[in-house]
Amino acid sequence: MSGIALSGRRRAAWFLVFWVVIGVASYVLGVRNPLGQRAEDSVLGAAEFTTDPPAPLNLVSVPSVAIALVLIGAIAWVAHGFQRALVVTVVPAAAVIASQLLKLRLLSRPELFSLDAPNTFPSGHMTVFAALTAALIWAVPSAARAFVSLGGTVLVAVAGWQLLAYGWHRPSDVYGGVALAVVAFACAALVRPARSRGTAVLGRVLSVGLALVGWIVAGGAIILAVAAAYAGNSTLLLTAGEFGAVGAAALAMRSMLLLGSGRR
Repeated sequence: MSGIALSGRRRAAWFLVFWVVIGVASYVLGVRNPLGQRAEDSVLGAAEFTTDPPAPLNLVSVPSVAIALVLIGAIAWVAHGFQRALVVTVVPAAAVIASQLLKLRLLSRPELFSLDAPNTFPSGHMTVFAALTAALIWAVPSAARAFVSLGGTVLVAVAGWQLLAYGWHRPSDVYGGVALAVVAFACAALVRPARSRGTAVLGRVLSVGLALVGWIVAGGAIILAVAAAYAGNSTLLLTAGEFGAVGAAALAMRSMLLLGSGRR
């Protein structure tokens, strides 16, 4: 086994463990816990529900996802070859299917607080945005990967913010969807670490920047959540969840930047 492959698998294993912990913790604390259920239901109550959200949330449909996968696969084929094209189409599709199986078949939401509340963990919409963005990060030429990661962070953060602001999902659903997308690509990198032509322009700078933004915003979200719980303020708790989505987006896209930055 080459040193590059071994290093890539170690990195993939670390991200796999980290995001599995995030996903499991989101489910246990938000869905299987009475206090978590109450907190998340108060977040839903503070949201301004709408069935007609703006972009990017209103862009998700089966045809749009299929078209995006084809386009991303074509980009990867040109930039890195057939094998990478196969990965960036199969892995996100598997993540989206897994999100539906987990939500509808395998995971449950016990009636600890409200009755007849259907399970919404993990968010299928969030999985779609995170998985497709991750696929694009892997698909583009290496020189552009860091910039796509930055743009992808904005897209995933906006989608997560919208899902909470418009009352489509609870915070745990959003975090679980992000975690599932990264876990899917970490598994792919663990089986076969990504190898790319060239290096990402400003890759190290963007990696550090996304880490700082992610942890600072996530830390701020935790502080807001504690303050909201102490004050009994549902609106502030919703804001904490939204900032948590931003932090999760930054950390997830940094993970994808690093997972997809192997060298040939």
